Amino acid sequence: MARVSEARRCLIVERHQWETGGAQQQLQFVLAPARRFFGSGSIDRVIRVRIFMPASSASPLITKPITISREYSNGTRRTNGFQEMSGVPASFVFFQETGQALLYDVWWQEDKAIVAARYHGWFQGRNTQYGRGRLSIIVNAPVPRVISTL
Repeated sequence: MARVSEARRCLIVERHQWETGGAQQQLQFVLAPARRFFGSGSIDRVIRVRIFMPASSASPLITKPITISREYSNGTRRTNGFQEMSGVPASFVFFQETGQALLYDVWWQEDKAIVAARYHGWFQGRNTQYGRGRLSIIVNAPVPRVISTL
């Protein structure tokens, strides 16, 4: 899949049930889309996120810095310093470019079936001992924060 060249994009990443809970403060990325969206995985990258909770909120609950990690030796890349992720259920997590450098709007949607059906060209990460590899895609922004129809 070619890099989306429009001024604004949205990275959508699946969060599995086994990743949820109080101690699970990281979100792992499928490497190819993460590289295209956040840049090279050779260094940690600090970004700012505006977290919309719930997704339908008119304004963000909080704006904070988080780290998108470098690519680790085990072939993963993830968020760090994102404690709010521990409260995110199994869902699709959205990172939408805002037009300001290194600032992203972030929200999630639990109805994974409707999100998966709405977009085409998903990347699938590697399967693990826990099950199917996570899905990820980069689409043109803006993306609706609440997706209820195809």
